[in-house]
Amino acid sequence: MNAVGGSVSIRRIVVKLDSGGASGLPALQVAVRLAAALGAELEGVFVEDINLLRLASLPFSREVRAFSLAEQAISAEGMQRDLRVLARQAEQALAQAAAASGVRCSFRVWRGHTGVENFSASFEADILSLGAGGLRSAYHRALPLLSAHVPARVVAVETISVLFSDSPQSLKALAAACHLAGTLDAAIRVLLPPPADAAGDLQRLAAEALAAHGRQAGFVRLGAVSSTALAERIGRSAANVLIADVDHPLLRRAGVAHCLEQLAGTVLLVR
Repeated sequence: MNAVGGSVSIRRIVVKLDSGGASGLPALQVAVRLAAALGAELEGVFVEDINLLRLASLPFSREVRAFSLAEQAISAEGMQRDLRVLARQAEQALAQAAAASGVRCSFRVWRGHTGVENFSASFEADILSLGAGGLRSAYHRALPLLSAHVPARVVAVETISVLFSDSPQSLKALAAACHLAGTLDAAIRVLLPPPADAAGDLQRLAAEALAAHGRQAGFVRLGAVSSTALAERIGRSAANVLIADVDHPLLRRAGVAHCLEQLAGTVLLVR
């Protein structure tokens, strides 16, 4: 992949899979389509939240059943059994989606603290694909991760937003957006910092990079930067994708984890 300033390479994409229910499906499908477009390897990671397992080992831990409202004790052994079932479902979903698109994939179970920084630092990947709610822990005994059969229909992504700066990672993010827009027939929107941060120069840089890929985009200048304002600009919809440098200053300033919690679509973090 070529971009302004040299060659950009995206060889490995990691998609986070956990017990968050169907909200993880768009992130998986987007990751599969991007891996197919780039010829990249895809790794699915099922996350076991170590804090949940510690909580389950406490003698006073209880759960309330969603339908009966009956209360019962939670055990570490029971939670581990449930997580193993969910992990198998996640692996099957990954394998089916990857095979349907001719993508090479691998799978692993990862246990640890589920903060964005911890997850990002734990895997050698060019792009991390996260579903709605970022790395929020979600454990549901009654809610399986994904259907046993992954729908053949691709997620109907409408808009791909790129949080842009002058970093090499932002150029990589823009290149990824161009490839993803082609396979999903989606529009590209470039989010620029406020005018005081030389947004005009960044717009010209982004326009050149887009032109190199034969793409055009709409440009939006961000005002006051907060997780809420960013979510409003992007839109709280599963039909939206945000691609950003994992170390983008505006994302950091607003709070990476908080930003991800505000969004409803897929988030791709570029390293």
